[in-house]
Amino acid sequence: MLANNPNAYTGPGTNTYIVGEETLWIIDPGPEDIRHVDAVLAVVDGRPVAGILVTHTHMDHSPAAHLLKAAMQAPTYGYGPLCQLIAAETEEDVDTCFSPDNSLSHGTAIGMGRWRVIALHTPGHFPNHMCYVLPEQGVLFSGDHVMAWSTTAIVPPLGNFLDYMNSLDLLENVHANLMLPSHGCPVYAPFERIDAVRKHRHKRHNQVRMCLQAGVGDVHAIVGSIYKDADLTPSLYKAAYGCVQAHIDHLNVQGIGDPLEQAIVEA
Repeated sequence: MLANNPNAYTGPGTNTYIVGEETLWIIDPGPEDIRHVDAVLAVVDGRPVAGILVTHTHMDHSPAAHLLKAAMQAPTYGYGPLCQLIAAETEEDVDTCFSPDNSLSHGTAIGMGRWRVIALHTPGHFPNHMCYVLPEQGVLFSGDHVMAWSTTAIVPPLGNFLDYMNSLDLLENVHANLMLPSHGCPVYAPFERIDAVRKHRHKRHNQVRMCLQAGVGDVHAIVGSIYKDADLTPSLYKAAYGCVQAHIDHLNVQGIGDPLEQAIVEA
């Protein structure tokens, strides 16, 4: 179910997935939009819902959870709420109201049989980001961590480059044959898409590192250099600025000649 919230960050909008047959799971309830909630309820059509799973607490993903919970008497699931103190330190649109009825840890399995769900903690884009796997179906719900239509923003302080790369490795090891992101179309070759995203991040990392080695340390100057051929709107410029800062933060920890350099593949 596609929510009507298209923009520079969501692409065509947020995908809400309805999973199962007689008993259902709802994955990513979406924004607090009563029209979207009503559309989801129409498809559910009175069938029992075992739970509402949230990938993370950006405002385009979790706010509708409380409306669906009230309408369907279904519990909510997620990694957990974001610390109010952390949320206050960022300009990102964070849902500070959501707190799951059931907090999931990495590797937790819920449900049974063909529709058993395994939760994977995948920080990097967001600290409490979860992906969900249907192992019997070979389906990976990748949230915002890997999307088909765009690369993912990694914006400090909530975004972290090393966490993001480690989570990419984790998703690659799932060996799914279908990946369903929270934005954009289904991905029928998950391994290839994950690999392409990794190569893109390596390319950007190498570009930032070379700028620093050349004495260019201002983030705006680096964005202007490596995104010079991109037509960045103000909101996309903000995302690019954040991504560059995430690379710099990692290099400040690892050193400008950091070991990731050896894995860089020019795209």
